[in-house]
Amino acid sequence: MRTMALVKKEFLQFWRDPVLMVVVLWVFTVDVFVCARNFSLDIMGFPIAVCDMDCSQASSTLLSHLQSPRFRIVESIANYSQIDRLLLSSKALVVIVVDADFSRDLARGQQGKVQLVFDGTNSNSAALAMGNISNIFSRVPLKTAVSLDELEQTMPLAVRPRVWFNQNLDTAWFVGLVELFCSISMVAMLLPAAALVREKEYGTVEQLLVSPVHPWQIMAAKIIPMTLLVLGATLLSLYAVLGAMFDLYAAGPVGLFLLATAIYVGACAGLGMLLATLARNLSQVILLVTTVLAPVLFLSGSWTPVEAMPVWLQWFTKLSPLSYYLEIGTGIFFRQWGLTESLHSLLMLTALGAVLLIVGTTRVGRQLA
Repeated sequence: MRTMALVKKEFLQFWRDPVLMVVVLWVFTVDVFVCARNFSLDIMGFPIAVCDMDCSQASSTLLSHLQSPRFRIVESIANYSQIDRLLLSSKALVVIVVDADFSRDLARGQQGKVQLVFDGTNSNSAALAMGNISNIFSRVPLKTAVSLDELEQTMPLAVRPRVWFNQNLDTAWFVGLVELFCSISMVAMLLPAAALVREKEYGTVEQLLVSPVHPWQIMAAKIIPMTLLVLGATLLSLYAVLGAMFDLYAAGPVGLFLLATAIYVGACAGLGMLLATLARNLSQVILLVTTVLAPVLFLSGSWTPVEAMPVWLQWFTKLSPLSYYLEIGTGIFFRQWGLTESLHSLLMLTALGAVLLIVGTTRVGRQLA
């Protein structure tokens, strides 16, 4: 009953803090929606310039497939001398040069030559554009090309890609889900840490110490309400934002995802309480949470694929609870994972969460003792 009374007190303090309520609602609804809608891993409106030195029907047909919204032709030039001007001024990020013998080479059954001159300042966008343009050009049917039978005889491979789990390659699904995980991480660390520091600032921690409650009851009262609030906000974000607006629903059991979320929230709560013991006021807590959150997100693979990291850095990803939670979440939502497929990551998340929770609560308990 004493613990439940403290839990009730934490709920009342949260409801009486309109700023905190607005922040929590914002990160779980508007923030997830804005990131999923506007932050895309695809290229849109990529500025290109064209240098068609062949000026034939074949070259015109080829270039006509570069259409909006992915590409935007900003200028047509006549010769090589104008390429430097376009790239140096950033008016165009790629110049497509069609060889003067393009149509004649196709008529003779040879490969037509097309040169792509890129501005590689933003290497990721340039690589995406290069892949898109190459893929488009490889699929353009040209009347002056050789016959289909001859083409199949000269092609060593016939590539037929098939996309699983996200057939439409909708980046909003992955970006929105990852942003939800980031919001859970931030709120799960910030709420318990802010609640503990607020007790120090208001001077009510002394009242708690002289009351007939144990330190573990005080810490449980900070964790239980925050876990329930995060689970409720997560359901709101899943069905009111990702489901209703982006048609993203879990392919696997939602209950398993909520269980993993509760375990992950406990891990973040332990880390948040550990940070609360190092801070003296709410401003310091926010700075500490922001500082710790960045490496947690980076090491999870949500920003950069783990396979793209150096080998020595990949070992540190095992210390990020978000890496296991991200694997479970994407597996349940995209790959229809059940308990069997999620068991290893779930056990690792539980073990790492238990360590963080024990370390955090032990240090808080020492300060309250």
